[in-house]
Amino acid sequence: MNRAWLAEPAPDRDVVISGRVRLARNLLHYPFPHQADSQQLQAIAQQIRDALGALGLTHAIELSSLSLQARAHLVGARVISPALLEAQPNRWALLNADGSVVAAVNEEDHLRLQITCAGWQPDRLQRELLHWERALQATPLVWARAPKLGYLTASPINLGSGLRLGLLLHLMGLQRARQITRWLEALQTLGCHTRGLYGEGSLAFEGYVQISLLGKHDPLDELLARLRGTLRTLIDAEREARDRIDRDALEEEWRELQATLRHAESLSLGTTLRALAVYRMRGMLGENAAMRDAADQMLFEAAVYPPPEPEHAAADRAAWMRERLWGSE
Repeated sequence: MNRAWLAEPAPDRDVVISGRVRLARNLLHYPFPHQADSQQLQAIAQQIRDALGALGLTHAIELSSLSLQARAHLVGARVISPALLEAQPNRWALLNADGSVVAAVNEEDHLRLQITCAGWQPDRLQRELLHWERALQATPLVWARAPKLGYLTASPINLGSGLRLGLLLHLMGLQRARQITRWLEALQTLGCHTRGLYGEGSLAFEGYVQISLLGKHDPLDELLARLRGTLRTLIDAEREARDRIDRDALEEEWRELQATLRHAESLSLGTTLRALAVYRMRGMLGENAAMRDAADQMLFEAAVYPPPEPEHAAADRAAWMRERLWGSE
């Protein structure tokens, strides 16, 4: 799968891995996916595929045609949410050429369109969002909307603009300095939701954390304005915390992890994320952007299964990590 957007040079990539804007929309005269029958879901999917294919989302993936393993890789790549891991008919993922724009069809809503870029690029996110809002309005699709409520969504939480701003951060310095909790609490006072890598119910692990801010009736520029100052202070605090990391201890930790990675027949997702976090931090402290980029690419390649994992998952993960880190040596 193409993730060219992730390799682009971008500001603050050391702390902000990616930024994302998501739009939720539902077609008028159709029930929400959890209430729709198979025929209705098929009609919804066909209309959205036709309209968005004409806008450049030409890579269409019917999720029910994939293996569980393939869907697990899409969850790890943040193309689909864990809610789509179950094989259900008439669920689709539509992507553009570089994977920076993804539409999930018939997930919780008829359409969830997400726009992603590397690093912290608020102006770019705003430009891309405006482009796609105009593009969606220009399609033949008619969206369900109420004058006082805004765009209608399956969850009342998303009513209004249907907009959510999200950032994927790596705050390993603050976590190891035992300061991450107060920073996440500070973000929550701004109205941010904080969670782990893989959505609701997942925990921050080795500093990997998502923050998101709902639009309600606020436009994106107001959300960005609310976040800018605190995020800049957070980025500076994370960099200061990294400067206090004991580098000798980090190298010793990596040597121990290497022994596990080279010889283990199976790896848990937790051990894998810890290894990626330590590998990434070694790159940051050594000013090696290639190591950072490699860690981020691997983060987006990892397969994420619903518990309990299939028996082969841990063994596959161990073989994959060895191949990615050391090739055929």
